[in-house]
Amino acid sequence: MKVDDIHLAGIGTYVPSPTPVEEAVRQGWFEAGAAEDSGLVSVAVEAALPARMAVEAARQAVDQAGHRPGDYAALLHSGVFYQGPESWSAPHYVLHRTLNQPVTAFAVGHGCLSVLTSLHLAANLLRAGSDGEAVLITAADNFSTPLVDRWHDSEHAVYADSGAALVVSARGGFARLKAVGSRSVPELEGVHRGDEPLFPPARHADRPLHVGPRLRAWGERPGAGAQDMIDAVNRYGELVAEVAERTIAEAGVTRDDITRVAHTGFNEDPLHALLLDPLGVSAKAGTWDYLRTIGHASVGDHVLGLAHLWRTGQVGPGDHVLLVGATEGMEAGCAVVQITEPCPPGQAALYE
Repeated sequence: MKVDDIHLAGIGTYVPSPTPVEEAVRQGWFEAGAAEDSGLVSVAVEAALPARMAVEAARQAVDQAGHRPGDYAALLHSGVFYQGPESWSAPHYVLHRTLNQPVTAFAVGHGCLSVLTSLHLAANLLRAGSDGEAVLITAADNFSTPLVDRWHDSEHAVYADSGAALVVSARGGFARLKAVGSRSVPELEGVHRGDEPLFPPARHADRPLHVGPRLRAWGERPGAGAQDMIDAVNRYGELVAEVAERTIAEAGVTRDDITRVAHTGFNEDPLHALLLDPLGVSAKAGTWDYLRTIGHASVGDHVLGLAHLWRTGQVGPGDHVLLVGATEGMEAGCAVVQITEPCPPGQAALYE
């Protein structure tokens, strides 16, 4: 979707102290071979804070944006894991502790594409002439619980704890949103379903996230062969390239105009196979050097990467950044933003 006159006015992050991969190996949490294969240096681990990480990130973004609380039309919150008690609203928890306004607040449940989808929704809300000039997007996950084995659940990633936030504005900001969108390959939805029934729900009391076993079950289903997984990866790579090409064109720029790419924080080999290689992008052009010190921050990868690039001066006014990500479904999403203002001196030191 081509976007006009919609901006990013604020960006906020919360990244806890990283746990070195070597320490995880010494503690017996992570096998040495898997640690080496991952390419990771460290993983962000938060011992206690829940959705509160989104509050900390949101306060940064709101302070930077300069909008009054009454300027906001909505708050969109996301996370892929436990946010708090059932039949309770994490979005309103964040709203209460940030804007504290009687606006709508709801969860965007689109897996690791949730922030990009929230950007899409926010742009449409503001373009539709809603009562407000801004939308607050927040995201957070904490995997520090016995219910998840962050080090082993997925062969594609190690889960990181974090909070992230964006203020989307119709008034102005440090970056301009030029295009955003996503597309899916619905025939591959079974990849993340595996052999589990749709009803009654399967229960995994010890590991309810259970992503890796489902992927393996799909690859080992009756009649499946080794080529099926290769074909799925290739088909998904084609989708990533297609979505990126379309989004870049909608933004009115070319591939040569893209300065950097902020992407999902997969482990090194899956990152290349699923995202970088289909895009024809090197790890240096992406945010791998940064994300390999954090891990896969679920819904927050794109915001963390963009914030790092901007705060450290790796992108500046006139530069275009492609945000690209993946989620179950299978679905790929992209956004193109153009930096319009440099990061204020000293801001990077506050949050990096």
